[in-house]
Amino acid sequence: MVSPAWGRTFRSVLLLVATVAACTASPRTEVIVVVDTDLTIPDAIDRIAIEVTSPSGATQEAIATLGEGEPSPPRTLGVLPEGGVLGPYDVVARGLLGESEVVARRARFSFVADTTAVLTMHLVDDCVGQDCGARTCGERGCEDVARVDLSVWTGTPPRLGETPPPLDAGVDAGSEDAGPEDAGEVDACTAEICNDADDDCDGRTDEGLGGDEVCNGMDDDCDGTTDEGFALQTDLENCGECGRRCVFRNGEGICNAGVCTVTSCTAPFDDCDGSGDNGCETDTDASASHCGACRNVCRNPDRFCCSGTCARGC
Repeated sequence: MVSPAWGRTFRSVLLLVATVAACTASPRTEVIVVVDTDLTIPDAIDRIAIEVTSPSGATQEAIATLGEGEPSPPRTLGVLPEGGVLGPYDVVARGLLGESEVVARRARFSFVADTTAVLTMHLVDDCVGQDCGARTCGERGCEDVARVDLSVWTGTPPRLGETPPPLDAGVDAGSEDAGPEDAGEVDACTAEICNDADDDCDGRTDEGLGGDEVCNGMDDDCDGTTDEGFALQTDLENCGECGRRCVFRNGEGICNAGVCTVTSCTAPFDDCDGSGDNGCETDTDASASHCGACRNVCRNPDRFCCSGTCARGC
């Protein structure tokens, strides 16, 4: 299930023996998992682990060491379908420090036959300590585990912040292939969503749907309205956009006009950068740049901040 090319990038611990397809002239069915991070290496994380579980329950794991003398992220892992079964497959990417898990991200995907696709699983600092419940945390906050956003493998792994080209499954709306959308037709069979279309290519439309609405930009309850009942201008769990959760460290705040806004801080912490995204981030008892109050800078000879007062030493 794990491609042998992974061994050049990952130091792999395979829990099961991989079944590797023989080289043929036909197109390769493969998903390349790409992991980049904005976490500090090796202080915040020193390893990346990827675990892949097939529809049969077989699990394999690959581990990459980070730091001096090791390749910098992004790291890539090639995954092949087990026994020709296209999906669904479950993936967990973890950022580790020693034996401790610092951050994790989950995804569920299916292969596209005769296609090499990319699944990005970037690990971001904003997800550390973030609880998304049954969902998972990515670059834009909490998101669904099921992924239908596979992208094209260009030969270069997409970095954090880049938008890779969307996957195109080939000719599907006429005699020639016009790109990822092809006059409005769906390129590849994906998970069914409420859109009056047969997304999963089973000949039925919107089957099995009509459950509770969740904030995800989709019409989950099939009533023709998207994300109804969610107040993006005031909702602390979905502030400004679905999944953008306001977390006010060392203080309290509100979602005001779609922006996380600090309203009060717990002393000695203060919101010195004016950003609601990181709460009351500054300890004014110890910060030489904000000693006792924001923007009160300690300069020579009193260049240390000791319990909120500039001094020569603490």
